Amino acid sequence: MGSADNEKALPKVPTERVPEIVAAVIEKTSMPAYRLVIEGDRAPGLTDTKFGGLPYWPLNLDYPTTPKGQKLMLLAQLKMTDFGGDPRLPDHGLLQFFIDAADDCSGMDFDDSTNQSGFRVIWHETLDDTVTPGAIEALGMPTSFMGFDEDFLGNPLTGEFAVRVEPTTSWMTTADDRLDGVFLEVCNKLFGEDFVGGRGNYWDLLEDEGVEALFDGLKTPEPAHLVLGYPFFTQSDPRYGDLMDEFGTLLLQIDSEGEPGTGKDRILWGDVGIGGFFINEENLKRGDFSRVLFNWDCY
Repeated sequence: MGSADNEKALPKVPTERVPEIVAAVIEKTSMPAYRLVIEGDRAPGLTDTKFGGLPYWPLNLDYPTTPKGQKLMLLAQLKMTDFGGDPRLPDHGLLQFFIDAADDCSGMDFDDSTNQSGFRVIWHETLDDTVTPGAIEALGMPTSFMGFDEDFLGNPLTGEFAVRVEPTTSWMTTADDRLDGVFLEVCNKLFGEDFVGGRGNYWDLLEDEGVEALFDGLKTPEPAHLVLGYPFFTQSDPRYGDLMDEFGTLLLQIDSEGEPGTGKDRILWGDVGIGGFFINEENLKRGDFSRVLFNWDCY
C-alpha cells in the first residue's frame, strides 16, 4: 500500500460554521449599490430612468448602428441625477445602453466582449429639451415595444418599463471569481492556515452541504437589477485573466423578470439568464465609456 493511501484526508469546514464565513464575507465585501425596481403601473418619460422604450436622442448626432447599418435598440437608460450624487458615477446627464436586437446574441461578441459593434454605451452630458418623441420615432430605430419579434430575437424585453432607483448594499456572491480569494482569507482567520493547508477554493474546504449553504447565504435578492455592486452569472465569470482587473466595476446588470401574478415575462435573456456591462473604475470616473465589457448568459 503506497504512502498516498495512508494519508489522512484533510479536514473539511463543518457545515454549521458556514454562517460565520458568510457573515465575514458579507462584512468584508459589502459596498453601496443601487437596485433598479420596475414600476409596472407607471409610464416613463422620454428622459427618465427606464428599461427599453423610445430612447432620448439628440437629432444632431448620428444614431448608433452596427457596421452593417442596423440601428441598435435601447436596452436601458439611467438618469444620473437619480443616483444622489454618488462620486463613483457621473452626477448629471443620461447614460444609455444599446444592443443589436436583430442579432440573436443581442450584439455580444463571444471572441471580444468589449467589441461595441453590436452594443453601445453612450453618455449624454446635457439634454436638449426641445427634442420630441415624434422626431425620434422618425429615425426608425427598433424599440422594445415590439416584444419578442421573430426578426429581433436579441430583444430581451417585452415592452417599456419605468424604473425606480433604490440605494442598497451589495456583497460578493459565489458567481464572482474573486470570491475564492476572499473565502480563503476568511478561513485562514477563522480556522488557521494549518487547517486550510494550502487548499485553493471553497470546493476544497466545504462539504457539499456547506457549498449549498454558502451559495444560499451569499445569494442576493431577485430580480438582480443593479448599478454598481457585485455581479451574478448563470454560467461563469467572463472577466478571465487581465479582464478582471480592468473590468472590476459593474456598471449595469439586468436580470430576467416575470410580471407578478401573471406568469408572463417582462424581461427574458435566453433561458432565464442575466446581462451585465462592466467598466474600469477610472474610466467611469472620467466619464469614458469607450471601453466596456458586455456579457449575458443563461441556464
